Amino acid sequence: MNKRPLLTLFTFFVIILVSVYVQAQDAHDEEGDHHHHKNELSIAAGIVPLVAEDKLTVGFHLHYIRGIGEAHRIGIGVGLETILDEHKHYTISAVLHYRLYKGLIVSAAPGLLILKQNSTNEYQFAQHIELAYEFEVGEFHIGPVVELGLEKAGVHYMGGIHLGIDF
Repeated sequence: MNKRPLLTLFTFFVIILVSVYVQAQDAHDEEGDHHHHKNELSIAAGIVPLVAEDKLTVGFHLHYIRGIGEAHRIGIGVGLETILDEHKHYTISAVLHYRLYKGLIVSAAPGLLILKQNSTNEYQFAQHIELAYEFEVGEFHIGPVVELGLEKAGVHYMGGIHLGIDF
């Protein structure tokens, strides 16, 4: 597999991240407080190395989170993940989201992995753990994300960019 397009895409996202980071520093108040909203819709996009198959591919994780409590540090929601490869890999999950410190977020997402095999579907339990850091720019946020996916078929990793909007 030609890895050049994936590396170009990753480099593009890193450049955007650095640009937004510089702008986000001006948007924060002097104390660096983050203002959490009750609802979040976001997507994480990144590179997924499939170690067992010795190739790189791309993955996407879309989620909706509803904040709980006055500060909205904890949230619950739903997620949908796909890895773009010939296996037709999809995961539907419940998401538990916790804001550890300022923009640092950890999420756990147990769910149902759906593998498309020829004309049939195979269902398995899956668990995803995600760690992200958000830089806020108004109602939008952007930042780096890493994800670990644990499934019966094995383990996968994703490193990329988290983009979202709070409302």
